[in-house]
Amino acid sequence: MIKISERLKTVANLVLEGKSKKIIDVGCDHALLDIYLLQNDSTLKLVASDNKKAPLENARKNIEKYSFLNKIEVCLKDGIDNIDSDIDTIVIAGMGMETIVEILENGKEKLSNINRMIISSNNKYLDLRKRIINLGFKIKEEEIVFEDNKYYIIIEFEKGKDTYLEKELFFGPMLLKKKGKLFKSYYQTILNEKEMIYNSLPENNQKKEYLKKEIELLNEEIK
Repeated sequence: MIKISERLKTVANLVLEGKSKKIIDVGCDHALLDIYLLQNDSTLKLVASDNKKAPLENARKNIEKYSFLNKIEVCLKDGIDNIDSDIDTIVIAGMGMETIVEILENGKEKLSNINRMIISSNNKYLDLRKRIINLGFKIKEEEIVFEDNKYYIIIEFEKGKDTYLEKELFFGPMLLKKKGKLFKSYYQTILNEKEMIYNSLPENNQKKEYLKKEIELLNEEIK
């Protein structure tokens, strides 16, 4: 069995718990996730895509090493605007929020065939939730992972509509329900960062009032 990071393993577990038939891994890098998925479910159809030739060649070599070239399609693609119509699941892991949202919004006409998306962004989770919800998806599951001294939130979206309070979008509706072992430590880190920014701003700065509300919200949930 190929070894992958805890973050990618969490992404994979969310994929495997669903009923995906054909998955595209956008920005597949070395395709370690795709190999791991196939090792755990040989019925899956996978597309490993990237918009850069060098990482895609590395992906191809890894896939060949595990004898999966006949099962994992390797494609040079920029985003999702020309993906096959039988793909029902999108995985994007390891990019910033702006890049992820740009990919999805630029290819939004392709989202009509997509049932699920598993997204592991590096930042701006509140904005990520809002933007993807606006594309016609709701939040099914969320997990926090701590790896290499950094926190990551992995979010599973599914096709559909739901309404959320601002508080739920801020913390994550599923994270707020579960309040797992990493919930407090992650949001304590966020609180510390926001307090530091708040204290560094001059009194007349317009951002202070917004930050004050976020700090109050964080204190309420953590303490």
